[in-house]
Amino acid sequence: MAKYDALIEINIDEVKSLSHYVSYCKFYFKPKSEEKIENYLFKNKENNELKETDKVNIDKLKKDFPFISSSKAFKKDDFFKFLKKNKSNETTKDFLVTWLKEEIMKENKNFVFDNDQQLKNVNFISGILTLNIANDYVRKLPPYSFIIQASFKLKQPYFSKDDDEFYIISNPILKEKVFKVPMIRGSGWKGALASAFKELINEKSNHNERVEVVDSYLRIFGAGSDSIKAIEDYLKWKSSDLKNFKEKLLEFILFELGLTVDKNLLEKINEQNSYEGLHKFLEEQISHKLQKDNKNLPIELRTHKGRAIFYPTYFDKLSLEVINPHDRRKRAGTQPIYYEVVPEGTEGFLQIIYIPFDGILKENEVLKSEAEKDLENLLLAIEKVSQIGIGAKTKLGWGTFEVCEDKYYFTNKDLNLSEDLKGKRWLKWQD
Repeated sequence: MAKYDALIEINIDEVKSLSHYVSYCKFYFKPKSEEKIENYLFKNKENNELKETDKVNIDKLKKDFPFISSSKAFKKDDFFKFLKKNKSNETTKDFLVTWLKEEIMKENKNFVFDNDQQLKNVNFISGILTLNIANDYVRKLPPYSFIIQASFKLKQPYFSKDDDEFYIISNPILKEKVFKVPMIRGSGWKGALASAFKELINEKSNHNERVEVVDSYLRIFGAGSDSIKAIEDYLKWKSSDLKNFKEKLLEFILFELGLTVDKNLLEKINEQNSYEGLHKFLEEQISHKLQKDNKNLPIELRTHKGRAIFYPTYFDKLSLEVINPHDRRKRAGTQPIYYEVVPEGTEGFLQIIYIPFDGILKENEVLKSEAEKDLENLLLAIEKVSQIGIGAKTKLGWGTFEVCEDKYYFTNKDLNLSEDLKGKRWLKWQD
C-alpha cells in the first residue's frame, strides 16, 4: 500500500493496482442507511415511480457516485435501468458493489494483481525464502534444523475477516496491516496446524505413540498458557492448591492438548486427593519423561516457546462470494451478504522453519530422533489441514487446499522420513 492511501487520486475507470482497489473500497464506503435511494430518485413517493425530471437529485447522485454515469459502461439509455437494478430500500451501497463486480473484477469475477509491487514488497519483508536461499540458510542454523516449503492451490475460497470498519462491504478479507495484501497470518497457520495435531493425538490408540505425539506437539508449538504455568508451579512445590491444580490440569488436557475427555477420565481426576496420585496420572496421560524429581521437569512441561516459526502466506487474487439467507415461508433470498474472499484456484506458499534451540545439551541421537518425529508430525498435520481447511467458514468447505508437487524440506543433517510421506512426494531438497 502506498504510504498515504487516503491521498491517492482514484481513477475509477483504471483500477488496476492493489492500492487503487483498496482505496476504491475504502473511499466509497457509505454508512448503511445514511442516504436512501428515494432521496435521490423518488420525489413523488405516493406514486413510487422513477421521475427523470428530478434533475437536482440526479445531479447529486452523479456527484456522489460519478462512475454510475460513466459513458464507458452506462450509456444514457441504460442509466435508469442501472439505478432500478440496484434499487434498495436500505442503502446506496449496491451501486458500489455492482461497479466493483462488473467493472473492476470484470468477466472472470476476480481481481488479479500478481505483479503488484505491494505483493513483492511484503513477501520480501516477511522473510519468505526462495529455494536456493533456503538451502543456504538452513546450513547456518543449529544441527537438525529444517525448513518446510510448499506451494498449494485453494480448492475452495479462503476467508478470514479483517477488522477494517471503513470498507465497501461488511466482510472484508484479512489484509496485511501496511501493504493491504490479503493474507493468512503466521499465527493462523500455527493455530490450524495445532488443531490438526490434536486430531493426530486422538487418532493414536497406542499409549506410547500417543505420548510421543504429545511430546512433539509441546516441542513444536511451545507452552505458555495459564494452565501449564499453574501445573508447573505445583510440580515445583510453589503452590499447594490441589483444587486449582486439578482444574488447570483438566484445562490443559482439554484445551491445550485437545485430548478426548470422557466421564472415566473426569472421575479419575476427581478421585485423586494427593499430589502423588495426580503426578502419576499426569505421567500416564501426558509424558513418559515426567520424573518424580521435581527439579528436573522435562522441557515440554515448562513454560517455553516452541521450536517452529510459522510464516504468513500472501495471495494475488481477490473475489466476492455471496450468501443469501432464505425466508423459510417464501423460500426466497432476503438480504444478500457479501464476502470478500481469495477465490478457489489461487496459489499460495507455506513456509515453516524449525530450530531446536533447546537441544544443545542433548545427545546427538536423542536430538535426531526428536527432529525426525517433529518433521513427520508437522507434514502429517499440513496434509490434514489441507482437508479441514484454514480460515473462517471451514464447515462450508472454505479454506481447503491441495498441496502441489513443489513441496520440500531442507535440513542440515540427515533426517529419515516415513515411506508414507515419501509416497506423497514430500522430498528432501537436493542441491
